[in-house]
Amino acid sequence: MGEAEWIRLSQKGDMDAFSQLVSLYEKRVVNFAYRMLKDTHEAEDAAQEAFLRAWKHINSFRPEASFHTWILSIVNRICLDILRKKKRTGEQTHISIHQAPEGEDEYAIQIEDTAPGPDEVYRQKTAMQLVEQAIGELSEEHRAVILMRDINGLEYDEIAKATGASLGTVKSRLNRARMALRKILEKNMELFS
Repeated sequence: MGEAEWIRLSQKGDMDAFSQLVSLYEKRVVNFAYRMLKDTHEAEDAAQEAFLRAWKHINSFRPEASFHTWILSIVNRICLDILRKKKRTGEQTHISIHQAPEGEDEYAIQIEDTAPGPDEVYRQKTAMQLVEQAIGELSEEHRAVILMRDINGLEYDEIAKATGASLGTVKSRLNRARMALRKILEKNMELFS
């Protein structure tokens, strides 16, 4: 049985089929939420809320759409709401590049290690920390499109559906996000050469 059948059965109220969808996408959703929120517990809560909303509104899901895109759009909205609430209340977002969801690798972006020497390993780890930190410094909208496109591999039209933005806006945001990321990283470019 595959994803389409699990969706069909979920729309008929089959909780076991929906559990299969959760199992299929849980790590990706938690990872996305973590990269937006930079807090393991908040990411897990956001992912849980996303799946609860998905279950509640599963009948509004159109089978011709991508479930992956749909669930990411839900968790993206939840994360943006959390970040906006933090801004309103003045709560500080603490970014810890060493904190990762349980069972996940420390970094979702991996640089191929062709030279296993300690200098190269250190250089790569430092570069990954800088990239992770730089992504955390982006605005919520820019962080979301970078994560959706460059980390999760979504197509532009999928990102447009997930964010509710037009295709042109998505391309523009992604371009601006990449330029902002490049500018943040420029001061440490020797680590990437």
